[in-house]
Amino acid sequence: MPSLYRLLLRAGLFLVIALIAPTVAWAHERWFVSDWQRYPPQFGLLLTPSVLFAIALACGAVGLLAGIRVLVGGDNRFPYVGFLRYYDRSNQVILAVQTAISLIAVAVNLAVFAPNLTAGTGILGFILAGIEVFVAFSFISGLLTRVGALALIALFLFAFFLYPAWVVLEQTLYIGIALYLLIVGRGLVRPGPHQEPLAYFARYWRLAPLFLRLGVGFSLAWVAFTEKLLDPALAQAFLKTHPTFNVAQLLGLTWFTNDHYIFAAGIVELTIGLALMSGILPKLVIFGMFVPFNLALPFLPPAELLGHLPIFAAMYVLLFLPPQAEQMIDGTETAKHPKIEVLPFTKKERVQETLST
Repeated sequence: MPSLYRLLLRAGLFLVIALIAPTVAWAHERWFVSDWQRYPPQFGLLLTPSVLFAIALACGAVGLLAGIRVLVGGDNRFPYVGFLRYYDRSNQVILAVQTAISLIAVAVNLAVFAPNLTAGTGILGFILAGIEVFVAFSFISGLLTRVGALALIALFLFAFFLYPAWVVLEQTLYIGIALYLLIVGRGLVRPGPHQEPLAYFARYWRLAPLFLRLGVGFSLAWVAFTEKLLDPALAQAFLKTHPTFNVAQLLGLTWFTNDHYIFAAGIVELTIGLALMSGILPKLVIFGMFVPFNLALPFLPPAELLGHLPIFAAMYVLLFLPPQAEQMIDGTETAKHPKIEVLPFTKKERVQETLST
């Protein structure tokens, strides 16, 4: 019985620590390990019992979210917190500007998307940095935003010729952001008598939040594998220089080793990514992201904050996403946009609209 009691106690402590484990989950280890190329993911670990168990736990957590949604009446806008009754109808501005700041931060260091993806000091490096600066300018100014979004997608695709595919896939959040802005535009900018180039894509405005969720969610889930579950050696190298991230060790729980901590962090990050992609109770999921995302910032260089600005902005957009009839396209409500026809929803379409947002 005493051994069973200790086992249950450890299991309980593991779950509690897993809740605060994202303090390392949201730290992109590859950004802070100088020789990260020495630690490629071991994709052979994918079918090992521990990784399969992590996947099962993450899927189970998403299933639990689905159960909660059923209990609250199937409304995806739960929870109904007072300040969440406010909807920001121009939140794409925040998404565009914060993404632009992150792009400029990597461009000045001649990197692509992330600090570790350096492009070199040759002509190609300056060209790629110039593309990032152009995209950033289009996002900040609202001028040719959709052209900038297409340029960002093209840059992402070109990155596959420069870096390993698994590294590029960690940046799919930029694809989600680019597709969102390609569809809804920059916001707060009226094109005037001349329609903005590529405004044709505005007719797909219902899909914009879906693309944003999928891009950010996949990025987080993929990093859970490539930096933790399938690459514990990389996470160990990070913890050697940042040992305080294993808070369990600081609390005297010596049995909770770095391996345990990396595993717990991977589970949490994978769960968040899958939950975002599922679209189930996105507000509840984002509430679960806010604290761990901010906890790590004081303990890491500014690159951590600058690199995560697009994710912070995406969280804001999804948290304060207005009802579809009040969303903005090119600074105009969808219900009043000259190129968009808003038809009454059938009962089935209302259910689909709830699930998509």
